[in-house]
Amino acid sequence: MSVKERISSVVDKWFLYEPLLFNVYCTHKLEPNSDMKCSFRTGKRRIEYNPELLKDSSTEEIAQGLKNEVTRILLKHPYQRVPQSPNRSALTTASDVTISEHCYRDKNLKDANYYDFENGLSYEEYYKKLYYICPDFEAMNNEENEGQGKMHLSPDLGDGETWDYEAAADASEMWDEDEEMSDKVNLQIQKAQKTNQWGSVSGQFQETITASLKIPMDYRRILSQFRASIISQRRKLTRMKPNRRYGFEFMGSQFEPKTHLLVAVDVSGSIGSDDLVHFFSIINRFFTYGVEAINVIAFDTEIKQEFELKKAAKNIRITGRGGTDFQCAIDYYENHPEFQGMIIFTDGYADVPKITKAKQTLWILTSKNEYDYAIKWIKDLRMSKATWIPKVGQNA
Repeated sequence: MSVKERISSVVDKWFLYEPLLFNVYCTHKLEPNSDMKCSFRTGKRRIEYNPELLKDSSTEEIAQGLKNEVTRILLKHPYQRVPQSPNRSALTTASDVTISEHCYRDKNLKDANYYDFENGLSYEEYYKKLYYICPDFEAMNNEENEGQGKMHLSPDLGDGETWDYEAAADASEMWDEDEEMSDKVNLQIQKAQKTNQWGSVSGQFQETITASLKIPMDYRRILSQFRASIISQRRKLTRMKPNRRYGFEFMGSQFEPKTHLLVAVDVSGSIGSDDLVHFFSIINRFFTYGVEAINVIAFDTEIKQEFELKKAAKNIRITGRGGTDFQCAIDYYENHPEFQGMIIFTDGYADVPKITKAKQTLWILTSKNEYDYAIKWIKDLRMSKATWIPKVGQNA
């Protein structure tokens, strides 16, 4: 049988005996991809498989690889918990360790003991630990000084096996925030809860899946991720500093000391004074995150004010209160290369702007209702993410 036929036979058995795995599998489209370096990968509502890498695999091995990908979907790793500018080999490896620690054992997935980590940590905690262990291919490819040629990036980890970090990076290449897909997966989990149709999913695995239902969109988490991502853009690889795990054989990291952050505040007539006060109280938190200076522009249909904050401000006088045009803020950002990230505070009601440069933008909407409206077009903007500020007493 072909690889596709063997995958179909696995899914047919799931239909009979694994209702949760089958239903989640059906939320995605199965596609072959012979160019990727991994056997399976998930993202952008697809499950891709490499027929060349899988042609000599047994049906049992294919079934396990497919189960691993569906498990990642159940945990929403490809859709809900993706940091900006991630180390993608660390993402996949953290997902593997999380599955091994909290869901089931697979001999092909490394566990916490393999890396001398504490058992039972969260996905995010494992990612933080793996960030400096796993080679960051994107950061290396972006290095200006590439005169040393292509480095060998598949080190021997000490037990005779070689972990293919490049394949791991490829496996999470398509991971990005997708709240709509996360909601679809949650519906299938809730269906399994109500009908008690878990199949062979163990009690511990059920608890892990159910816990993933409780992870909300937290604006504080997204602010922290955004702060981390703009700092990571200043990460430079250097042979003057050893890698924390492998010494001078692999490059270490250095960071420039200052973060240049631009904040664009919508001061049109539809933004309430209370919203502005709330927003600046949130932005002030960036000074506790290590950001040294924040440049602020206030805009409606044009730039109304420009000023710099070097410490938390208690009183800020804002002018404006006309209509809204996002393009003036976008143009300002794109014309100032010193800024590594921009936060736009707005209610989202204006024409969709045109973004031409690959620079990170975080849109913060004034409420969940405004977020639900604006995310329909923000999700299609280049390197843009969005969150909202909950009202008092409302969960983010």
